[in-house]
Amino acid sequence: MKVLLDSHAVYWWTIGSERLSPKARMLIENKANSVLVSAVSFYELDNKMRLKKLDLKPQELRAAVAASGLQTLAVSDLHAELAASFDWDHRDPWDRILAAQARLEHCAFVSIDVAFDAILPERIW
Repeated sequence: MKVLLDSHAVYWWTIGSERLSPKARMLIENKANSVLVSAVSFYELDNKMRLKKLDLKPQELRAAVAASGLQTLAVSDLHAELAASFDWDHRDPWDRILAAQARLEHCAFVSIDVAFDAILPERIW
């Protein structure tokens, strides 16, 4: 299964938080799955770290992602085009790109955010 993680799922998994659902944790840890982390999530989390909203350093996040075998997903022009074209009442540009990536890359999306249910065929939590 191909899975894309929302930013909070990446963070909670990295720090071992109980806030990550058991189902999400199982998907991430299952080596048969291809688990993706968007470049957008690195931006969101790095920015929150810079603002001291998260207790983690960017290099720690990257080391944890690399050590776990999770794959980084770059943002392409097609992702941006689809994100801009969505007829979706959701103004967060980063969430729009994550939704576009999940669609174009044919991924299940791991997120606690029910707003994605309006635009994605499969959100897992």
